[in-house]
Amino acid sequence: MGQQASSITLEASLKNLQVISSFLHKWAKKASLSTHSENELFLAVEEAYINIVKYAYPESLGKVSIHCRIEEDSLILKIRDEGIPFNPLQLSEPHLVSCLKERKVGGLGVFLMRRFVDNVKYEKEGKYNVLTLVKSKKRDTECQEGESREERGS
Repeated sequence: MGQQASSITLEASLKNLQVISSFLHKWAKKASLSTHSENELFLAVEEAYINIVKYAYPESLGKVSIHCRIEEDSLILKIRDEGIPFNPLQLSEPHLVSCLKERKVGGLGVFLMRRFVDNVKYEKEGKYNVLTLVKSKKRDTECQEGESREERGS
């Protein structure tokens, strides 16, 4: 399959989550992702997008671009904004075994985002923050095969 790609650019507003969902659904289908993998990908993108809306543009409405492409066995998304720089990969992993009263607020969304995709990368490209999320079709296939074995009792 040749490389396919397209982008959308939106105002950084929670009102655009449905537009993003539709865009991702189209790309998940093109990449032949399972419904489970599509849902994981949407949750990861939603977490990144909401963080941009809430924190990258605290005093104004900025723009967010999402670029999707299929490359070999992966769906690759690049989320770009011009807001306040933030590298989610610099956050330490939350201490999940501590008592809720002792836990610091925040950080679980980024933790889950990193679990829902196969690779996460952050770069600062000039004035842009670029977050790359990769969802592998190969891992999706392996998970489906594992679920089939479990259903058969193997």
